[in-house]
Amino acid sequence: MSGSSRFIADLSALYPALALIGASGLILLVMPFLRRCGGNSGSATISGLGVLAALALLIRLPGEGFGATLFAETLVTDSLSTASAFVLLLSGLLAVLIAQSYLKVREIDEPEYYAILLLSMAGAYLMLLANDLLILFLGLELMSFGFYAMAGFARRDGRSGEAALKYFLTGAFASALFLYGIMLIYGVSASTEFAKIQSAVAHGALHTPMGLAGMILIIAGLGFKVAAVPFHQWAPDVYEGAPTSATAFLAATAKIGAFVGLIRVLDVFAGGSQTLIPMLRVLAIATMIYGNLVAIAQTNVKRMLGYSAVAHAGYLLAAMVCVAMHYEGTAGARTNTAAMSASVFYLLAYALAGFGAFGVLAYLSSRDKDVQTLDDLRGLVQRDAPSGYALILFMLSLAGIPATVGFIGKWQIFYAVLIGGDMTLAVTIALTSAMGAYYYLRVVWYAAFESASGPDAPRQVGLTGAGLTVFVSAFATLLLGIVPGLLTGFLQVVK
Repeated sequence: MSGSSRFIADLSALYPALALIGASGLILLVMPFLRRCGGNSGSATISGLGVLAALALLIRLPGEGFGATLFAETLVTDSLSTASAFVLLLSGLLAVLIAQSYLKVREIDEPEYYAILLLSMAGAYLMLLANDLLILFLGLELMSFGFYAMAGFARRDGRSGEAALKYFLTGAFASALFLYGIMLIYGVSASTEFAKIQSAVAHGALHTPMGLAGMILIIAGLGFKVAAVPFHQWAPDVYEGAPTSATAFLAATAKIGAFVGLIRVLDVFAGGSQTLIPMLRVLAIATMIYGNLVAIAQTNVKRMLGYSAVAHAGYLLAAMVCVAMHYEGTAGARTNTAAMSASVFYLLAYALAGFGAFGVLAYLSSRDKDVQTLDDLRGLVQRDAPSGYALILFMLSLAGIPATVGFIGKWQIFYAVLIGGDMTLAVTIALTSAMGAYYYLRVVWYAAFESASGPDAPRQVGLTGAGLTVFVSAFATLLLGIVPGLLTGFLQVVK
């Protein structure tokens, strides 16, 4: 194959990202016209079409390219990247729908928001394909810069600016750790390519202080993005202060990109250090316990969901322990298959429930009132039955109650840990899930059984983006919880 033919073939794997970048550029190009026309409908439409185009291009990726390395082995296309990219783009579509109505109601509907959102998605997509530490870092930063800007988009709200500043400062520190870790790993392997680092690890690179420090710093940088303890401090403040549409997007997207990146890194580092699995196990247990424990005390629903996101990161870290055990040879291929498919399924389940819950909050918000607290949800079923019942469904899914997709996702994580033989993690998952059920059911109680104390919920005319997000998320949450076999084909792609 000639050089130009090879380049074109390699480029096909990036078509979804190029579609997102192209849509972002188009929005910026026609932004003055959109402003004169008023509103954000034009930019929202372009964004939605861009995400749909990316989905179509993802589906049409040539099957023979799966498992192939691209662009001098800096990128890789495989079943993991394809399955997780599907979840990422679905999340992006829901994020556009929420923003379409929420930004308009809050009077912050600027075309730049959508351009930033699309670029952030492109960065996350790049992380999914990364086969080189520098490419992983590039995708991480492109994704993160979008998050920083979106968190501070509600300029009239001081909490939004505070959230953006905190997120940027802590994010910059985490990026510095990650980059310093890359430097140390380069020092012991003379490369940033995963295959060459893996070869160096096999020859004892992580037995040196420099190599061990590099591994720890890289995992710490990714741990910040998924809000793992003790790198979680930003999450509650950002979830509470950022616009609800931005919170929903970063909650799902950051986990998708960072956890797939972590799987890639574990493939490289596993077996090279006796520190890796114990470190991951401690991170998982601490994250599950702390996230659920602190969430119990919260009365602000968005802040509660921030600590809840910490807890969900802990469940996914438990699956990462199983992945690392397989790579080290202490667990069989069955463990790896179960853990990998469980992780991607759990990311999908979390995205559906998260977007649905934030979609309800976005739908109930007005220009002067961003619905956030438990008191705002008192008697919601009486005031707006569809929104109330939908919120109840999403809380049950996040709690892992049977007949919801959240239960299937949590069960798959639990099953992967069981067949991996880690009873400590299995018991921790069971106990912390029971703890988490308390604060989710408290939201259910306020919405269904408390007397309405505020005015009726706003009635928006027509089908809004937030309303459509709630409907789609609720339908998928219930359907996949009752008939999870519908995703059998999807899980086979991951396996």
